[in-house]
Amino acid sequence: MRGFLILILISLFLFPFALMSQEKGKEEKAIEIQRERYDYNPQGRRDPFLDLLSVMRQRHRRGSRVQGIRGVYSDEIVLVSIAKRKDGKYFALILDSRNFPYTITVGTKLADGEVIKITENEVVIRQITRSPVFLKPYKDIVLKLNMEE
Repeated sequence: MRGFLILILISLFLFPFALMSQEKGKEEKAIEIQRERYDYNPQGRRDPFLDLLSVMRQRHRRGSRVQGIRGVYSDEIVLVSIAKRKDGKYFALILDSRNFPYTITVGTKLADGEVIKITENEVVIRQITRSPVFLKPYKDIVLKLNMEE
């Protein structure tokens, strides 16, 4: 009888600690489930997930180009600045893959598209896609100015 009483006293003494350890284990599990989420924002930089060799092969396959802005592809453009004329319309200064500067306005034709919109901090280019993957026969590319500087 005395042993049974000691066993009951010991279990009453250890029971709260067992509950605390179970709650602590639940908290640890909840912490393990929570993970940080990462989003990639290119902000005008090259996409690091693209295969560089396939991009270079595509450029090589393009063959001889037309001289001037008509020979520049929309994926090669780097937006440098945007300015406003006296009549209120915007124009942009861009660089091609050889760092040659061009001035573009709305309606400027490129090798694979056309400039459709210029605002005070972005240029929208409608790139013609000849791929059965896309639902539309075009893709709008938005080039934004990096205002950090």
